Amino acid sequence: MKVFAPTTSIAKFAMAALLLAGSVQAQLAKGQCKYLGNIITNSVPSDFSTYWNQASPENSGKWSSVQSSVKSTSYNWSGFQTVYDWGKSTGNPVKFHVLVWGSQQPSDASSATIDDIKKWFQAVHTKFPDVAQIDVVNEAYSTHAPAQYKNALKGAASTYGVTASDYDWIFVAFKMARELWTDSKKTKLIYNDYNTIEYDAENNWQVAMATAAKAQNIPIDAIGLQAHDAYKLSTSSVKAKIDKIAAVGFPLYVTEYDIGLSDDTQQKNVMAEQMTMFWNHPDIYGVTYWGLRDGQTWRTGTGIFTSSGALRPSMTWLKDWIPANQGVCRTIGVEPRPVAAVPATRTGLIVKNINGRMVTGVERDGQFLTVSALGAR
Repeated sequence: MKVFAPTTSIAKFAMAALLLAGSVQAQLAKGQCKYLGNIITNSVPSDFSTYWNQASPENSGKWSSVQSSVKSTSYNWSGFQTVYDWGKSTGNPVKFHVLVWGSQQPSDASSATIDDIKKWFQAVHTKFPDVAQIDVVNEAYSTHAPAQYKNALKGAASTYGVTASDYDWIFVAFKMARELWTDSKKTKLIYNDYNTIEYDAENNWQVAMATAAKAQNIPIDAIGLQAHDAYKLSTSSVKAKIDKIAAVGFPLYVTEYDIGLSDDTQQKNVMAEQMTMFWNHPDIYGVTYWGLRDGQTWRTGTGIFTSSGALRPSMTWLKDWIPANQGVCRTIGVEPRPVAAVPATRTGLIVKNINGRMVTGVERDGQFLTVSALGAR
């Protein structure tokens, strides 16, 4: 082994590189087999890409945000375009939320025909043909928010070769979506709902629906678990219900997780316990937290930043724990990654400890390129 002493100039260069590297922050789950995402409400927060490598729109993908009437020929894409453009510029997946739902729909949604629904699907596809994820159907459980126009979808069941059942209208929607977004490796079609990993009734329904979908080869690519109430329950109980759904055989995403606790310590403790479980569950391929700042989230206490933008303890825990712990995935490559319009690069220098050597370099298009190295050979 040959040991060499760095010259003064190299030592100064390395120290400068260390300081610069400290100022360049990667997304917390960068390079892992599962992502950690959040929502974009209007504009993209300036520090969003510091932490998150997936994005969902809070409201801008809902039908009423795009059209006032199912008969309209005009579309307002500006809100979701912001989310989509972030994904393209960073190379991270974004989700379109949502095609079929019973809330935040055009005022005349109850009169929508199958042709109106097809036109809506086609309009989304024409604008966003390569979006990485789509919530095709949201909250179809009977007491949640099934679409007002579900009978129009149900009436097309025989046309799409779907067996008549309580789920047939859901399955028709997925078949319609797959006719447009044909490649499941590029676009994941997701069923999304709440309370499915918290309470027995919804959990049993989700298992039965997923089992029926498997039996009919319905093109559902994954199941979305909103998990809004998970924080109210023991982690072991939540995991047991996740395991029941996972046993059917679909990949899972935690899609709208939040922790409604204003007490910092309580929120942080729940985050540490439940996120650790999510991150180590092999059938979960991504976690999206639903909200950023206190006072700007849909439920009180769910913010993980203060109203002024400081990190609450739960976010500090995420910032420290996620990069240090590789997620566990049953299958590598389940989660699609869009091709960035401009390849994402790291322009700052990074210092890594590689086999006992201080190596300075840059990260470019997913590869670490060495600039200089100090230490033992």
